[in-house]
Amino acid sequence: MDSLLRPLLDAPAAVVYLVCGLLITAETALLPGIVLPTLSALLLMGFLAERGTLHLGLAFAVAVVAAVLGDQLAYFEGRRWGRRPARRAGQDRWARAESAVARYGVPAVIAGRCLVGVRTLMPRVAGSAAMPYRRFAAGSVCAAVLWAGAELLAGHLTALVV
Repeated sequence: MDSLLRPLLDAPAAVVYLVCGLLITAETALLPGIVLPTLSALLLMGFLAERGTLHLGLAFAVAVVAAVLGDQLAYFEGRRWGRRPARRAGQDRWARAESAVARYGVPAVIAGRCLVGVRTLMPRVAGSAAMPYRRFAAGSVCAAVLWAGAELLAGHLTALVV
């Protein structure tokens, strides 16, 4: 377990929901968020739900809302600033990502949620590529549901084995 999240094992449920939700939102909303332990947070939430500390349905709702919120903030940053974040990511990578968004649309947004690093950049790329907001939002919600569900389930099942 990531040392940043270890104190959450004994924390009250409300604190766990809040900290994990903030981590998940910040991962995508903030460019440096790429280093945040969001997968560990989701696994922890699933684990604690199996142990009875958290409610699995509420953990799922918190994770999905936080992921979608982070995506929306990053999308609007991409719309406003365009290719400006590309300097950090590399112009070639950014251009390839914009090309993928233009070619594949919503499936690119969904796939991007499942890849570490890409998860942080994809909403910005979609915004800078002027992907229509409704299409982006639909892809973001679908991706968040799949991603959060899979990771929470993995943490939940891990608790059964341990």
